Amino acid sequence: MKSKAAGFYFACIAAVLAVATLVITLVYGGRGGQVNTLAVVALVAAIVCLVSLFFGERIWTDFTGIIAAALLAFVLMRVLTDGVWNIAESINGIQMVGHPELAGMNILMAGVNLAAIVVTILACFTKKSK
Repeated sequence: MKSKAAGFYFACIAAVLAVATLVITLVYGGRGGQVNTLAVVALVAAIVCLVSLFFGERIWTDFTGIIAAALLAFVLMRVLTDGVWNIAESINGIQMVGHPELAGMNILMAGVNLAAIVVTILACFTKKSK
């Protein structure tokens, strides 16, 4: 562990945040929320890309970090577009097509996912090994 630099730890944190986003997404879907299958596939692919960053400085890890950030950004877009009615109805106090009781989970998913994106970008620009 002494040969690991800040980028390695950023990659670890990003992977944990991406896994947390996946768990929250699956729980959200289990409670009746709208979950796009492509978003779950993108989350799993982003986690695989982030795990590949654990292998240190390789030529392909530069690309996998960027791919992971792009996939996480796609998931963030899907989370916000799929849950916009939940959030809007929660704010307005009316119920039409969404589930206002799930608005908190939408906001939590978006927040954790945004944190994962930021940490993934940090991992892309820092060294993984000393």
